[in-house]
Amino acid sequence: MRYLVGFLGVCALAALPQSASAQRGEEGTTSEPNLQEPVPEEPALQLELDSAGVDVTPSPPRTPDGYTLEEMELRVKRPKIGIGVSAGALAAGMAMGLAVLGASMCPFVFPADTTCPPSWVDPVGYAGLVLGVGGLAGIIASGILLRKRKRDRDSLRYAHIGTPRRVQWDLAQSRLVF
Repeated sequence: MRYLVGFLGVCALAALPQSASAQRGEEGTTSEPNLQEPVPEEPALQLELDSAGVDVTPSPPRTPDGYTLEEMELRVKRPKIGIGVSAGALAAGMAMGLAVLGASMCPFVFPADTTCPPSWVDPVGYAGLVLGVGGLAGIIASGILLRKRKRDRDSLRYAHIGTPRRVQWDLAQSRLVF
């Protein structure tokens, strides 16, 4: 108990401000420099120079978060890796659970043996449980991220390429419209 009180005292001292100043600064200025740099915005049109001359091209479309199509491809790839790692953790947890299940059957197979179940069963069982639950939670979270990011990427891809349209009959001009 005395260690807990001492630890809480040290934590309280660490939470106090490191320094205090009684001097008054100029109004309208901050004592610390502003560390945020302004985010440069890309122009709506970009100039490209080729052998024919100068060409004006629109900048690539971006998502509301500010990502381009190439960046969205990378953002889709990361949750796929997360699903793979989480599936590996889930498989390892299930393998540990099966090993514990097999070792816990020892009293039924060998009733005269007094060392059944072995001493490793409990720690391996808890580790397998943690790995299995963590792997399952990781698969669910990565799957949700993957679905959202694929939807954002596909909507950006359709905006970039154009949505496929079917052929329709235009009544006003009496012709097919593609």
